[in-house]
Amino acid sequence: MPRKERRLFFRPLFLPGRGMSKGRNVTIGESMLTRARPGNQLLREQVYDYLQELMRTGTLVPGQAMSVSNMVKELGISRTPLREALLLLQEQGFVTILPQRGVVVNVLDIQDIKNIYEILGGIESRVLLVVFDDIGPEQFLRFEACNREMEQYLEGDILRHNLANIQFHDVFLSLSDNARMKKYVRNLKMQLYDFPRRDYGRKWNRKNLDEHNNFLELVRQGRAEDAASYLRDVHWAFDPADFLAAVSL
Repeated sequence: MPRKERRLFFRPLFLPGRGMSKGRNVTIGESMLTRARPGNQLLREQVYDYLQELMRTGTLVPGQAMSVSNMVKELGISRTPLREALLLLQEQGFVTILPQRGVVVNVLDIQDIKNIYEILGGIESRVLLVVFDDIGPEQFLRFEACNREMEQYLEGDILRHNLANIQFHDVFLSLSDNARMKKYVRNLKMQLYDFPRRDYGRKWNRKNLDEHNNFLELVRQGRAEDAASYLRDVHWAFDPADFLAAVSL
């Protein structure tokens, strides 16, 4: 039996010309809220996952305003789990809640990207030094597999390319037992790759891939300090002019 389509109506909450995108009708497939989920996952978490999926797939776009009342009605849920999910998304930087007016999907600007790069460079370089001695043959195989996949999807499936990019870094991040750090890093990368702008352009993506190879060579040589410095000062360095030149091509 074909799945029933559900419509969500996100009405504009602001007048055009004030920096907000116009509302639009969006048709989506079967809601995540209607699918069987393992265990006793809270409705709040299901709503959170559902909204993330809408942003990840581009159904909700940066700058778009959403009516909370409409979402409650269309999803068939109470305001409490929706509000809790939205508060978490706001805490993570994905949306802004405007009291009595609705919710807006945040736009990531150049300064936001620069700030995230600096934070990730500092965190990842430190983690690398801590776990460096635990990197072995298994990790090198995973590093290489991620780079091959990034190369394969460089001009094709950008979502697969971005996922392989994240997984490359996860090879050494996963060696850490700091769960809080890993969750924080994951949230930052979701902002970079999943929601605001999924495709940064072939030139920028090629630059990242080449830097992965350079970084991996330093790791192979056992040069922990040099690899950490490269990660922080080269790979996660961010020059706005270089970025704009790359993504504009």
